[in-house]
Amino acid sequence: MWGVAAFYVAGLIGAGFASGQELAVFFVSYGRAGILGAIWAAALLCMGTHLILRSCSRHRVSSYGQLFQKVEPRWSWALDLLYAVFLLVGTSVMLAGIAASVGSKLAGSAARLASALLVYAVLQAGVKGVLRVSGWIAPVLTFGLCAASLLRLKQAPLAWAELGAPGGLQAALEAGTLYACYNLGFAMSFLAASHQYLNTKGQRWALALVGSGALGLTMLLLCLALSTLPPQELGDAFPLIHLVEAWGTGARRLYAVLLWCAMFSTAVANSLALGRRVGELKGVSWPTAAAISVGAPFALSHFGFTWLVRMAYPALGLAGLWLLARLLWDTRLG
Repeated sequence: MWGVAAFYVAGLIGAGFASGQELAVFFVSYGRAGILGAIWAAALLCMGTHLILRSCSRHRVSSYGQLFQKVEPRWSWALDLLYAVFLLVGTSVMLAGIAASVGSKLAGSAARLASALLVYAVLQAGVKGVLRVSGWIAPVLTFGLCAASLLRLKQAPLAWAELGAPGGLQAALEAGTLYACYNLGFAMSFLAASHQYLNTKGQRWALALVGSGALGLTMLLLCLALSTLPPQELGDAFPLIHLVEAWGTGARRLYAVLLWCAMFSTAVANSLALGRRVGELKGVSWPTAAAISVGAPFALSHFGFTWLVRMAYPALGLAGLWLLARLLWDTRLG
């Protein structure tokens, strides 16, 4: 159970989360109301995660493609295609983020290629290998990001007055709903591939509470810490770097390691989910499926990190909202 929980946390703390980009867009930009939006998103993550695990267990699936065939057999082909795009964009955001986080263009290209090759290497160990890697990465990510946020909050005041709140509380709650749904859309893929390690209803609830609780606490602290930054710094591709830059070169390097771990672990989770589905196709071996699940996002990642986060993620959130509603209806019928 703890391995799957770590996989869940490490899979969702990706480039947009660890860079601060998506938290600034979805929550911090709404001022005080954004904090309530973040709390609402964490609650939705908990309930949605349990719903996904319940549906996967009920239908005894081993990939998201099999889940679609059970809950929506007439449109499973369309959902399959949609979800392939869903995961391709998710992995491409991680690889684009790795390239953007490195100073020079040449170094960024090299880091992107090396990370993609490392993702492929981890996939060769299968689900158990991915769970072991996640078991190391998830605690490092949550502790490191929470520690950086707490240290920042001790040193700098909140800058609520400088932040706009377009739409007020309603807009913030809508943003929180969208944020939770696109994350649940990603989580659905790798939970479908790993839920078999959870044997009881209690374990499924424990994963939902522990995993979503860790994400929610980290998200809330990061949002508060980001609220100490002026608007011009919040608009950067990696606003979280401004939380640690005053602490010297060592702190910036540690943050760079955390950022890479976040992007790498999410790329592994998405690639595993896509690879499991592609590997179910007739005549496709696992090495070929893994190569496709890494190679295609590698090519797509050249569109750029900021564009993918700001434009593609909201669209994916709407798709995730529909998928979550369909699972809820399926559970009600069952």
